[in-house]
Amino acid sequence: MNRRDFLRKGAGGSIAFALSGLIMAPVNVQAATATRTYDISANSQDTTMIDGSTVFTWSLDDPASPGPGHVGSGMVVTEGDTIEVNLTNNLDRDINFVVQGVLGSTPTVAPGETKTYTFTAPAAGTYMYTDDANGYIAKAMGLFGALVVNPADGSAALYENGPTYDQQYVMVMSDMDGRLNDAIKNGATSYDINNYEPNYYFANGLIYPDTKKYDDTLITMNVGEDVAIRFINAGVIEYPMHFHGYHVNAIKNNRQLVSGFISRDTVLVRPDTTAEVILPVEQSGAYPLHTHYVPGVTVNGVYTNPYGGGLIIMVAS
Repeated sequence: MNRRDFLRKGAGGSIAFALSGLIMAPVNVQAATATRTYDISANSQDTTMIDGSTVFTWSLDDPASPGPGHVGSGMVVTEGDTIEVNLTNNLDRDINFVVQGVLGSTPTVAPGETKTYTFTAPAAGTYMYTDDANGYIAKAMGLFGALVVNPADGSAALYENGPTYDQQYVMVMSDMDGRLNDAIKNGATSYDINNYEPNYYFANGLIYPDTKKYDDTLITMNVGEDVAIRFINAGVIEYPMHFHGYHVNAIKNNRQLVSGFISRDTVLVRPDTTAEVILPVEQSGAYPLHTHYVPGVTVNGVYTNPYGGGLIIMVAS
């Protein structure tokens, strides 16, 4: 299979994404529902990549509730909360706000304007929000964020009476084709998906080895713990995420229960989907967690560092 064919396949309450990357839900505390308000702006900027290249990017930003790593915004809420999103559009084209599996195609907000979107926090699970007025270009340019919904009973579990965890991490995978970014910077309103071949790959907006420098892209844990990892594929291609040193129990695929909680060392996360796993920490050591798509561990086509570059996360206990 050639590269282009592969690409075509294509804690509760008001706790925010902490700098540590851990989202610890209170245990056995009934969580009260509330109204959560987020002020998110869509922005454009020139971003310096790890190889020194400068790429024009978009982002959804909320300084009060940043997402994991270098993702500009994120939400951690409780089932039943009322969510109000005030979206300010600082881009050069209309956008909107959708939550996949929750809030469908919505009215757009024009450049320079602000619109409020309101919805009820859905069942406990992992979700992505983005813009769908611009199709896959929105995600390829960086318009996405993570939404984590905790169970209403306040338990440290993936869902009420579901598998529990000692700590949890959110991993947002994404990719970027610099040629698309250049085209959008120059005013293009479309891009042929058949030409999309990413040259940068990210975990929480970071590229290895920078993923080792931040607590929410360096998974640290202790032997005997159960660690929840929430994968969100905000990219345009699919990501087979492969664990060295450990097997994980696959709990949910796109918020649907996996029959039998299958143990595996590779978890496939397709575009626009999520996956939730529990990692039982049964040994100590430091191991890479990476995409099995080989170009995904390169940086602008170059294989660098001991493990390569790109979408690589270190897991250590």
